[in-house]
Amino acid sequence: MPAFTELDQLGRSHSPREGARITNFVLHTQEGNGTAESLAAYLNNPANGVSYHYTLRDAVVVRVVPEELASWSVLSANRFTVNLCFAGSRTAWSRADWLAIDADLRIAAHLAVRSAHRHGYSTEVIAPPYRVADGITDHQYVTRALGIGTHTDVGPNFPWDVFATHVASFTHTGPSAIDARAASTPWLGARRTDGELATPDGLGRFAEFEHGYVYWHPSTAAHAIPTAIMTKFAELGWETGPLGYPIAEHTELPDPRGTGPGLAQAFQGGTVYRRAEHPAHWVHGAIGTRWAASGFENGQLGWPASDEITHDDGVYQEFEFGRIYWVPDQIVALRNSGDPDTPLARPA
Repeated sequence: MPAFTELDQLGRSHSPREGARITNFVLHTQEGNGTAESLAAYLNNPANGVSYHYTLRDAVVVRVVPEELASWSVLSANRFTVNLCFAGSRTAWSRADWLAIDADLRIAAHLAVRSAHRHGYSTEVIAPPYRVADGITDHQYVTRALGIGTHTDVGPNFPWDVFATHVASFTHTGPSAIDARAASTPWLGARRTDGELATPDGLGRFAEFEHGYVYWHPSTAAHAIPTAIMTKFAELGWETGPLGYPIAEHTELPDPRGTGPGLAQAFQGGTVYRRAEHPAHWVHGAIGTRWAASGFENGQLGWPASDEITHDDGVYQEFEFGRIYWVPDQIVALRNSGDPDTPLARPA
């Protein structure tokens, strides 16, 4: 992933897509000397009648229009395109001028591939001579291939060969990390997903299998989630919820009081525990740290018996043999032992 700063400068210069399927990522020139931020400020004035989803210059990306909405960039093609403008660029640029901003070309390629994966359209680079197809292209494609408008940017000297190489570097061309994880995880069973599906953030991927799922994100790698854990993951909003992406494979935990091993799996936002023949529960934060200090499921509190529950100015969580209360600056673990319960001392 290239290094860049992504800013939100969202305005009102957009329209609904009206159910249209996104098919193309389109590149544009500014024909001026603006920065990514100054161009975005201009686009945010609806009276100017123009906008793009992204502006880009000097490794600064400004998001002006969410991809779920149509920008005002390519007339009647707005409904099915995502549009990016290179701030400070011109159609008359030479190949050398474009290669001088190669870092921005690479960022644009990354954004195009991210968008294509997010919305399910092709990452094929459609360069002159054009043909009508899903993929990544420029404003002149809209003019020449689709017959809409008269614009000719990004111009005749744009280095399509270099740009296509950047696009290819962000596109899976061999076995993916999800495929590799599935191959090393036979308990997943038969694959149910045709290929991989994009997550809403446009960065992650997942695939469904007979006995679970595999999720991948560039910062966490690929990890399999068994169905027994997946139920809680889904309940909490999948990867867009507080759990985030899985960061490790699940672990089997012996339970001498149960009928079989329990399961635990770590996520970005905590750990899901599931005792055999019981529902799964999420443990995290200060309560998770206190439970760990008590010995996890083999300690005096036993297995989690609920998620966190809001109480007065804080929260508490039920466990097999007690509960843990948290309020700001204080946490108390109690073991069920009659009336009153017994506070648990912290281990030395």
